[in-house]
Amino acid sequence: MVTSNKYLLRFLVLFVGLITIPFPFNVIPKLEFIEKAIFGIYQKLVPWVGQKILNLEKPITIFQNGSGDKTYDYVLLFLFLVIAVFGTIIWSILDKKNRNYEKLNYWFLAISRYYLGYFMIYYGLFKIMPLQFGEIAFWRMLQPYGESSPMGLAWTFLGYSKGYNLFIGLSEFLGGIFLFHKRTRLLGGLLLIPVTANIVAINFFYDVPVKLFSSQLLLIAIIIIAPDLKRLLNLIIHNKPTNKLDSIAPFSSKKWKVGANILKWAFVALVLYNSIAYTTNLYKTRQNKPALYGLYEVINFVINQDTVPALLSDKTRWRNIFIERPNDIQISRMDRSRYGLYSKIDTVNNKIRLTEFNDSTLVYTLDFKKTYSTLIFSGIFRKDTIICETKRLDKKDFRLTSRGFHWINEYPYNR
Repeated sequence: MVTSNKYLLRFLVLFVGLITIPFPFNVIPKLEFIEKAIFGIYQKLVPWVGQKILNLEKPITIFQNGSGDKTYDYVLLFLFLVIAVFGTIIWSILDKKNRNYEKLNYWFLAISRYYLGYFMIYYGLFKIMPLQFGEIAFWRMLQPYGESSPMGLAWTFLGYSKGYNLFIGLSEFLGGIFLFHKRTRLLGGLLLIPVTANIVAINFFYDVPVKLFSSQLLLIAIIIIAPDLKRLLNLIIHNKPTNKLDSIAPFSSKKWKVGANILKWAFVALVLYNSIAYTTNLYKTRQNKPALYGLYEVINFVINQDTVPALLSDKTRWRNIFIERPNDIQISRMDRSRYGLYSKIDTVNNKIRLTEFNDSTLVYTLDFKKTYSTLIFSGIFRKDTIICETKRLDKKDFRLTSRGFHWINEYPYNR
């Protein structure tokens, strides 16, 4: 049992249940409409709570983006807590029978471990590929440490090592797989607690906006090992023998047991198939490098037949050009500020078509000449005639990505 305290159990069932919704409907094909309907209700209810109950100064208008720590998310969590507290009170008033809640404990634990297992498999694959952090971007290689955000520093640190990504990814993936079987549930929970605790620590101490969600995953990991806490304390702390943990059988009929097992492993197969297919396709897409892939340092820049000197105060001269992803180009000015444009490269006619992000009617077509180590652009860009001569840099030109691994270090190589 997760807990024998019926009041705590009721609260956890309600609170964790609200957190995990719309799972598992968001995993099953053709049931995505349930997730959309639930989020549609939240997006109407949460702003009302923020305005009418919490008296927030600004209305909540940001609902979904890369951040999981939005005002919307905190108000939603507050709403879940309130509902869980009042729901526990009402439940306790209506149900005064002396129950042991064995079946409720069983199903609560089952749903919790399936939920955590799903996300650990998903995030594990994103690190195994690797996709979550990926290679260090060219512009990051040129960014001074002091100008990076704490999250940017963490992403660079984590993205640098494919081996570390593989280590963390396999830990998450295997821990997630273990959670889908009762016999390996404890092993999966013990593996995932330090993994999720490390994720929570990184999110809090490097200001990564996934603090709420990662904390919720850690809470569920703790709930999963809760039935074995006493046994673990006896083994690790008190040096006492432990007894076998008996688990109830949720189904008395053999047919129901077989059916439940088939349904469970079909769900596991679906999770694995969808996660592997999605991450594999995404990884293949990201491996497609544009024809002009590279980091280019501008060595000569001419505007309207005037050569622009490389002064840090100049706001028109280009400093670097970053071409890493298909249909995208990044340009940095002398002060290192960057802006991007959509790009389409024509390698037959040696032309590149650039389109402004915020105005698709502003289009510029430049000629280019490329060698192994140089790239020259020429044409009309933002009403100016430009000639931009560059030399190509490689990631091997940087100490961070060229140092490599050494078994033997006579002296620390800390630069």
